[in-house]
Amino acid sequence: MKGVVLDFNEDTSRGIIAADDGRRYEFAGINWLSERYPGSGMHVDFEAQDERAENIYLDPCLNKIVEKDRMAAALLAFFFGWLGFHKFYLGHKQPATIMLCVSLGGLLLLAIPTLVMMVIGFIEFIIYVTCSDEAFDRVYIHGNRDWF
Repeated sequence: MKGVVLDFNEDTSRGIIAADDGRRYEFAGINWLSERYPGSGMHVDFEAQDERAENIYLDPCLNKIVEKDRMAAALLAFFFGWLGFHKFYLGHKQPATIMLCVSLGGLLLLAIPTLVMMVIGFIEFIIYVTCSDEAFDRVYIHGNRDWF
């Protein structure tokens, strides 16, 4: 059966899938059989057992495989973080536009807003460098976390 992951809680390792038949199925992390970590909006193929989903695989035809390099994002955050380039790279257009507008507009206002954006970019650089590839992928690519 086909469906879409509505939610997955890392702490409890539990999630919910909305299936094409209009029903919702709960699943446990142990039933997730794909390499990529489960996330909201992922299209899946699974076997329905009562109210549970088992043997869950990503549907490769419907999921965009997003490969973003953690170190590339970190370098963009270090050199151009104040302009939000790392956020554009990660596909977070709204926060990137906010950072760009605040930074450029801040140049007219004694550069204080621009300095704030520089600090935010540097903090995100440190976060990107210190986290693992798996954590980066889970939080910033599939989790779509916009800000640190």
